[in-house]
Amino acid sequence: FLAAARLLADMPQQGQATAEMVWGATVAARSAADPEHNISHHDAPYNRRNFRQAAHRIANPNLTDSDLERCLDNNQRLLHTHFYHGNLHYDDLNPNVEVGRNLVMQILAVAQRSLP
Repeated sequence: FLAAARLLADMPQQGQATAEMVWGATVAARSAADPEHNISHHDAPYNRRNFRQAAHRIANPNLTDSDLERCLDNNQRLLHTHFYHGNLHYDDLNPNVEVGRNLVMQILAVAQRSLP
């Protein structure tokens, strides 16, 4: 997802697809970091409570609640919504995509450390 987001970000008029790839990466990373619960990457954590519950099940949680709030707020509320409505201006989209990538990388780092 992140590789696709990087490729799409360089293509004109692909901002909505780029935003959605970051949201997809968020859901997949959360699923990878929480393997014990066999949660499909299709079961997106659509609210703060579900997102926090999943995060707290991660074997080595080192993300703070404020990191998780930022991740859900940025990657779902801003980027996922932009996919459907195209409501972010280009100057707002790129910084939020970068924030989203960084948060996904944090979750993936947690997932990596959780592996036996």
